[in-house]
Order: sequence, then C-alpha cells, then structure tokens
Amino acid sequence: MKTLSATLLAAQKKPDRRPYVEAKVYDFDQGIKRLSWERLYEGSEPDNHHGITFDGQAAMHRIRAAADNKLYRQKVISPDDQSDYSQWTQLAADCQGPCAIAAHGAKVYIFYRTTANVLWKYYSHNYGQDWSNGQLVSYADVLSMAATWWSTGNIVVCFAARASELNAIVLDSSDQETSQHTHSEPLTHVLTATYGIGASYTPNHIDIVFAAKETAEPYSFIALYRTELDSNYDWLAFQYFITAPDDGDVTYEYPDCHCPLSLSDYENTQLTAVEKYTGTTAYTRPLICHSVRGSAFSSMAFTEPKPFLNISSTYGLRLQSTASYWWMERPDGVWRATRPAGTPLDLTPNILSLRAERGNLVIELDNSKAQYATPPAKRSEVVLKLGYKTSQGSEAVEVGRYWIDSWEYSSTPNTSTLTLVCLDGQGLADKWSTRFQMRWPADKRVWEIIQEIICRWGINLTSPGGVPKSSAVDNLYPDFTLQPGTSGDAALRRVLSFIPDALIFAGNEAYVKDLKDDEASSYSYSVTLSGNEGSHVILQGEYAVSVSVSRSRAIGRDGEDNRIVEDAFDWTNLQLGIDIFCQDYDPNLQSAARAQERADAILRKASLRAERGNLVIPTNVGQELYDVITITDERCGISSKKYRVLGIDVQYATPGGQYQQRLTIGAP
Repeated sequence: MKTLSATLLAAQKKPDRRPYVEAKVYDFDQGIKRLSWERLYEGSEPDNHHGITFDGQAAMHRIRAAADNKLYRQKVISPDDQSDYSQWTQLAADCQGPCAIAAHGAKVYIFYRTTANVLWKYYSHNYGQDWSNGQLVSYADVLSMAATWWSTGNIVVCFAARASELNAIVLDSSDQETSQHTHSEPLTHVLTATYGIGASYTPNHIDIVFAAKETAEPYSFIALYRTELDSNYDWLAFQYFITAPDDGDVTYEYPDCHCPLSLSDYENTQLTAVEKYTGTTAYTRPLICHSVRGSAFSSMAFTEPKPFLNISSTYGLRLQSTASYWWMERPDGVWRATRPAGTPLDLTPNILSLRAERGNLVIELDNSKAQYATPPAKRSEVVLKLGYKTSQGSEAVEVGRYWIDSWEYSSTPNTSTLTLVCLDGQGLADKWSTRFQMRWPADKRVWEIIQEIICRWGINLTSPGGVPKSSAVDNLYPDFTLQPGTSGDAALRRVLSFIPDALIFAGNEAYVKDLKDDEASSYSYSVTLSGNEGSHVILQGEYAVSVSVSRSRAIGRDGEDNRIVEDAFDWTNLQLGIDIFCQDYDPNLQSAARAQERADAILRKASLRAERGNLVIPTNVGQELYDVITITDERCGISSKKYRVLGIDVQYATPGGQYQQRLTIGAP
C-alpha cells in the first residue's frame, strides 16, 4: 500500500469525494530520455579506428587512422550544425590502426599503436595548440584502444585490448609516469579474440565494454562484455550481456560506452556496438542500448541492443557529451542529440475517460480543437497520477508509467477524440522476444536471471525494503535456457515457476514478493447494514470458493544424481477426502530445501486461485498489486476477512466524475 497523506486518505472515503486525474507524456524510453540523432556532417573519409573528446573550452577534438599508417587529428571550436568537420591535420605517419583520445581542461592526450608495435602518445597541455610526443609503454599486439580521463585530476587511462588480455595504462599527466594493470580470466572467460573496447569514467570507477570471442563448453560464442576499473586500478570480473553462437556468422565489434559526468535522473550510460554478419547479404550494422534507469553499470541491466541508424559501420561509433548535447562520430560523420529533457505534454485538461488495468492503460482525450492533430510519438512514456481534491488542493500519487503502443482518432459532427492505448512493464514483456539463445548454466541465481530478462525492455529489478522474498530467489541457481523467439511474457512465466514469489511491475521498476500467508493487512474495506460512515465503502462485492490442489510433490536430483522427493499438503482438503495431486520434476532442485520450496510454491499458488472474488470500490489511489486487505461485507456474512489483491482495474470518466476501482481478490 502506498503511503498517502492524512487528507488524501480522508478524501477517498468521503461520500462527496471529488476525483483528480493527471497524465503527462515524456519523450522517454522507460525513464531514459530518447536520443534523436541529427547528422551534422557526411564526408568521404574511409572508416578506420577513430575517437572523439572535448576539452575544457568545449572544443571538439577528433582523431582517425588511415590505411597508409597515417594518423590525423582535428579541432573544431564551438561545434554546431554550421561547423566544418572536414579539415584534418596529419599527426603521425607510423600509426598501425588502433588509437584513442581523451581530454580534460587544457590537456588533450592521443594514444596509438605504432608500426614498431609499441604504444605511443601525443599530448597537448594548451588545448591542442602545441604538442609533445613519446612512447607510452612497450605493449605489443594491441588490437583496439580506448581512453578516458579519471575524474578532474591529472590521471588519464588508456585501455589496450589484445586477443586474450586487457590492459589499463594509467598515465599521470603531471609527470608522465605510467603504471600498467593487465587483466584476463583464463579459468572463467577464455578469450581467443577481441573486437574492440570502449570506456567511460563514472564516479570512483571506469565503466568498460568490450567485444570478444570466448571458448567455452558446450560451445564457443561471440559476446559483448562489461567490466570496471576501480579507484585501486583493480578490475571487476568479466560478464557478458549479449551473445551470439560462434557458428552463426555474427560477431559484435567495436563497442563504446559513455556516461556524462553531470548525470540527470533521465540519463544513464549509453552503449554502441557493431553487429557484423558475414553470411548471405552481409552487413555491418550499428546498435545502441543503455543502462536501465536506476541501475549501476556493474549490475548488467542493459536494454536490448537495437539498430538505430540506417548506415553501415565497420569500426563503430564513438560517444561523448557536452552540457547541451550527446555527440557521436566516425571519420566521415558527426551526429548530435539534445541532452536536456523537453517540456512534457500535459494531457490532464483533456482527459474524458481512462481505464487502467494490468498490462495496459487506455486514455480518451478531447480533440475538439484539434489539440492532438499531431499525436505523441510512439512509445512515449505516460506518467499517470490518481488522487482527489482535498483541503490541501489537488493531491495525487503516481500509480504507474505506461508507453504508448497505438492510438485512434474518432469524430462525429459534434465531437473529436483521440484514444491512446499504452502498455505497462508487463505489456512490454509480450512485445519483446529473444534474438539468440540465452543461457544461464547454473551460474546465476533466479533474481539475477529475472533482472537480465526484464532489463531487455528497460525495466529495473529492485529489492524494496520491507518487501519479503523467498529463499529460492537468492539461493536457487537453475540451468536455464531461452530459445530464440521466446517472448518476454513466456520467459517470465517459466522462471517464476521456479519460485513462490510474484513479480510486480511498478513504473520503470519491478520487484519480487513472497506471498506469505501470514502477511499483515494494509487496508480495510467494508459495507455494513447499519451504515458506512468513515469507512472505505464496498459498492459491489463477489466472493467465490472452489476446490483446489490438496497435495503437491517436487522431484529433483542432487549432485550425485540421487533422487530427491518432497511433498506439501493441504490437510483441510485431504481430511474432506479431496485428493488433487500436482507434481513437478526439475533437475535444478539439487537439495531437499530447494525441492521443499518448490512443492510449497505449487500448493501456495494453487491456494491463491481457490478463493476468488471482485470488489468495486471508490478508487483507492494507494492500493498496490498483491497487497493483503481486510474485507467486511455484512450483506454476505463476511466479517474482517483477509484477502489478497490479485488485480487492479481503474475506471474514470467525465462528466459526472465516475471514478471506481475493480479489485480482483484471492486467498491471502
């Protein structure tokens, strides 16, 4: 149950209650501002290794390698749509491909691999006016490079990727001293080739993304990985977040990542990469994704990488940002996208009716003055707030976030309306499907598997304080596989079958909740024969009871392949002679504790369906899915009986202010 003010609680119980509904539209992708890229430059430079950075005067510095071993640089003062991005200055004639650039204040540092197979540096401490050079380190066979400044001090870090090893070369720009910090994981991630690396500083660490081929059992694969470098220059373990089979003619190459230093709440790390296909009708296609809102880079919560520009790209795209724009480039192109969020579109004054239910929201808008001749963009985010008029004014709480999936205009001689149909997090699940096989070979707990599934459509899995979750969520490590084409909804049903918990979508977030039968009630509804003053009245009630599963069995196998059998019983039904049996076999159940949890979960979920009902009530704007409530309905002989909320539908319409909720209820 959401926390409501005393005045709002009182207002929703009054017989003369006056509803308030608010809806605003944001150009967000599950809480993260969508980037609308505008191309500022289209040149003829051949694609090759390249980079971009900005100095302390907001001048753009770019570099590019050329096929004749030459390295070029460029400086553009106050870059905009009128700037000339075609002028290049030769910096070196011994560049053998990989290169990187980073800047802070007046300092600009360029790194590259020489034809002598060492790493070299060019650097300027006066905004690129004068340059010095020298060897960075003697580190050979580098295939790709990235660089980023460490916060606002003197440290710049150059990342160099070999076929099976990453190296962080930490350079102190005040005295040119260096230290090297190599990293590989031959026992857990056997890398046999790398295909590019990107890096971006965020507070106290550097986020790193790289592409590689991993040799593993039962098969090798190509993947995008994430790792981090912390303030002690120690590496976080490699973790892959998108894979393709080694024999599928697909590789992921030349990734990059960037996170602005001054991060707004509607921003997070953006990632780009190239999907390269070498089969029939070959292509090299740039992809983009981002960390989901509220997640850390290390949590592996990235949206599904998707095509976003109708171009080919061999060496990928590099990202940067200034106060006003996101920037992206390659040798023959410069793009930008506005950073600040625009003013949201307020639908509130024109709402004629709405219906919110699990999975979707339908809003009917007055369009009599052609206010919505241009509808909101598809998949824009709608923030819905419900409330009442109180002594403090219009009070409302956010009850959901939805994303526009379709719309429909309707007109008659006297009316014109626009109806928006929107999806919530659960609705988005049905729109997503796996691109390649996804497998968790008994190395991730159920909580992590759920997280790595729902983040694909932009939802962050959280663990709110005070919300219980089962032991199985954190202690069961199933060998779990999703085949290509599996919908998000089907994937969630499968993984949730392993645990007794329910998954609850709440705006841009979701969380799991163990539906314990001893949970305390959070709210009360009543209707009595003597009057209902001061109570939240029940306008209509329906209550049903049916026969349910009376015993369940879970069968597993331990590490030595011994059979494990555990049962759960509903003794009340069994004593009535009701014997309805349900059984589940799962080799992931490798202990008696895990098997018992599964048997209990089967019985528990069946019991929730055994008592079903519906309430129609004046809208309770604080009610949440799977809350336990107390019901007194003297018309049916029900007194202070606990139920659990299994579904919430809201209906609102003008004129007249019809404002009701329909709660689907079950056993607590």
